[in-house]
Formats: sequence, structure tokens, C-alpha cells
Amino acid sequence: TTATLAQFYSWEGGMRGPDFAEKVFAAKAVIEDRVATDLRTQLRFEICLLDHYDAVQDVINRYAIRYVVLNDHLPHDEIASGKRPARLTGQALRIGKNPDRHWNDLQAMHAAMPAVPEALDALCAALRKKGITLGSHDDGSPEDRATWRARGVGIAEFPETQAAAEAAHRAGEPVILGAPNVVRGGSHKGNASAIELISMGLCDALASDYHYPSLKRAAFLAVDGGLCSLAEAWAMISAGPAAILGLTDRGSLAAGQRADLVIIDPRTRDICGTIAGGQVTYMKGELAARFIG
Repeated sequence: TTATLAQFYSWEGGMRGPDFAEKVFAAKAVIEDRVATDLRTQLRFEICLLDHYDAVQDVINRYAIRYVVLNDHLPHDEIASGKRPARLTGQALRIGKNPDRHWNDLQAMHAAMPAVPEALDALCAALRKKGITLGSHDDGSPEDRATWRARGVGIAEFPETQAAAEAAHRAGEPVILGAPNVVRGGSHKGNASAIELISMGLCDALASDYHYPSLKRAAFLAVDGGLCSLAEAWAMISAGPAAILGLTDRGSLAAGQRADLVIIDPRTRDICGTIAGGQVTYMKGELAARFIG
């Protein structure tokens, strides 16, 4: 009923590059009034793009983006050792770039990292002044979380370690985990297990990440695994995300809230209907027959 579409603004190029981000945000602006689902956007900015700090603020302003997550996906260890990442050639060719040039660009961005903290301080201050929600991605330690906290970045998205998640939780900062991590039974990168973090009460919301159907599956897996009740599990994909994004008119079934409903067959656990803002957006099977009949 509410979708936050995450789009990279990254050195990785292709579908994650700045040009593609512009196309996605422009297309969303064209179609958003034609769909009942409330479409929102999250911009995921690679912090090593020092030459793009002004440009990304322009994109955020023009498309009224209210949620920005700050990432650093540069393979710093491999670059520092002089070892080309295994995926570099394929990545470069996929985006139509010479692999040698791509490698040189990665090395240049890595070398410029000492200038990033000061630029980030200014960027975060400017975005906070506009009331934009800020999150950090892949915090690896309590120290990482403390650094972001000092910049006013209050959401810990996909913390890599239990210690980082605990640090955020102690500070009253929302922790967002990936639903595919739950469905797979662990992180595909070997990071902290979402199942274990949920069992310790260290998850405020689940994100679909790279696989939309994982949201519903993760909720029921948490219930079946005895991690929490159905109400608690569903809150991680409804009330939790709504609260984090400041959407006080949704996330629960109560008088005065938006009429947002997801209707599930209790036997099969299939989604058989959705109503967004009082409008039917999907319906099938026996449920559809009842309405049509």
C-alpha cells in the first residue's frame, strides 16, 4: 500500500548510476498520480562521489526526495592492497566502461577518501535542515554508528554486526534489516543474521531489499520460528516502517488512519487483496468473487 523505492546514485554506473537515477525519479513523478499505491523514493548516495555532492542535492530538491541513505561500497581493502576486485571487469563491461579506466577511477576515489568526512558533515547538515530522513548503510561497529549519529544520521540500515545493531538500539535509533536475510537464513555476505537480531529484539523494520516477495515470507518465517507473534512480525513491515518514516496516518488498523489493508488467506498465506487509501489495488480468487457477486 506504501512503497519506498530505493534508487542508487553510485559510481557503479548502469542502473545504479546518476543518469539512471534521474530517469527513475522523473518516471516516478509522471506515473505516481495514476496509481493508488503511495510511491515514495529513497536515494542511496555513494559518499565517495565528491564531485557530485552539489548535484545530488539538486536531484533531492527537484524530486522532493525525503529519505536519503549514505553508502560506501568501494572495495577499500582490495584497492589498498592493489588487488583488482574479482567482479571489476564484468562490472565495467556491463556499464560500457573500459576496465582499466574503471580500476583507475576506483583507486582515485579511494585515495580521496580523507576529504569525504568534511564533505559529509556539510551534506548531512544541509539535508537535516530540510527535514530529510537520513540513514547509514552497513554499519560495522558501534564506532561507525556513533560517527553517523554525530552527523544526525539516525537510522541504521542493514548493520553488519550485532554490536552495531545493539549500539543503535541503545541510542533509540531504528534498525532496518533485510527480509531476504531472514528468508535465506542468513546474510548472503556473511554479516549478522537477521533472524538472530530479530530474536534479540533488535529489528524495528524489515526492507524487501532485492526481493519484494521476501517481506511477507519473512514475517511468517519469524512467526513459524517462534521469534515473535504474528502482530509483532507484521509490525516490522507495517507499523515499524511507517513510524520510522514519520507516516502517522498509516501502519495500523484504527479509526482515523488511511484505509490500507493487505488481505491474506489464512490457509495458503496467499495475498488475495490489497486496499490502499480506500482504493482496491489488487484482488483475486474467492475474495474477488465475493465483491463481484
